Amino acid sequence: MQISVAMPTAHAANAAVVDTLIDPVSDASVDTYSERAASANTGASRLVFRPRGEFLATLRARVDAHFGDRPRSDDARLQRKAAFIVAWFLASYVLLLTVQIGWLQLLLCLSYALAASALGFNVFHDANHGSFSSNKRLNLLVSQLTCMMLGPSRYLWRHKHHVLHHVYTNVFQWDDDIETRGHLRMSPRQPWEAKYKNQHLFFFFLYSFSTMEWFFTKNFIQYFTLRINPYVAIPALSRREKVEFWLSAAFYFTFFVALPFALLPVWKVLVGLVIFHVLFGIVLTLIFQIAHGTEKVDFPVPTGNQPASIDDEWAAHELRTTVNFGTSNRLLNWYAGGLNFQIEHHLFPYISHTHYPAMSAIVRQTAREFGLPYHEHETYLGAVLSHYRFMRALGVAPQAA
Repeated sequence: MQISVAMPTAHAANAAVVDTLIDPVSDASVDTYSERAASANTGASRLVFRPRGEFLATLRARVDAHFGDRPRSDDARLQRKAAFIVAWFLASYVLLLTVQIGWLQLLLCLSYALAASALGFNVFHDANHGSFSSNKRLNLLVSQLTCMMLGPSRYLWRHKHHVLHHVYTNVFQWDDDIETRGHLRMSPRQPWEAKYKNQHLFFFFLYSFSTMEWFFTKNFIQYFTLRINPYVAIPALSRREKVEFWLSAAFYFTFFVALPFALLPVWKVLVGLVIFHVLFGIVLTLIFQIAHGTEKVDFPVPTGNQPASIDDEWAAHELRTTVNFGTSNRLLNWYAGGLNFQIEHHLFPYISHTHYPAMSAIVRQTAREFGLPYHEHETYLGAVLSHYRFMRALGVAPQAA
């Protein structure tokens, strides 16, 4: 049976999508997504992957043997780390609002941005994938609270990340992580325009404002237009999801935007917001973007129409479009929430990231046995430099390449 994924346009389909794609490698997940979405909209665009082979079944059996009866989530290491990061985040923020010494305020602003990134990588991300805890209600609570602390919409992010990125990785017009609303060329399949020339000289600048755009404008544009980007419509939000969207936004803007203006001089708050979001944006993008945007990865092109198809099984597609980096760097492993083990994360997003280092040898060996790539950059710097060269190459007009 082919694995097909339909683009949903109704709330009922989307509810099933988000829940099932917490575990996109289970046999039921992608198929359930297709069935529910197709029943909601028979005219939906569809993307079909090749039938599953033995690779994923073999890999999952080996990972299951590795864990035995041990839980895949509820890892005490993650819970201790989460407690530390939350304390770091709140302490940085409270001190930033109360300390009056200029240079110390600057250090606290930088600390606050780094803590916010760590909170996103380790707590927000795992909770939204259902891997923070085996308790669904706890995952939901942690997800909602971290959204209120950081600013994103839970509904919109989960649709963008679970539904689009984790299934359609690096597929142009499907994966929203390579869509920048026309500001950058992030895929060789994206038509070249003159404005992308020399994009390697300014993409870092655009990255630095990514969270500011995300929380202050993009969330609301997507909410009111019901579109993730020019290519993808968003299923309608339920009444509960609309209430959550506005309550979360109200909490964030009250306590993390308006409160500083009430306590500190306006100019200091404006400068602080820029410093915070510049660092926050750069840190986030230089983890998420390099995991799929370096010289090593593929950008598959669907063929045919209704349904379009990818000539690969889904798990092999993930290996070809994903790269690990700096996995021997213990500090990066701790700070990045396992996102430098991006291959393991895409294949097993429902497993807590603290298990990824131990799983990586299993995934690497199994991939090699089946003749599949296992892309790696030995260091984080090497991955960043490869991303720079990748962006520079995409800025060159195809006829001049």
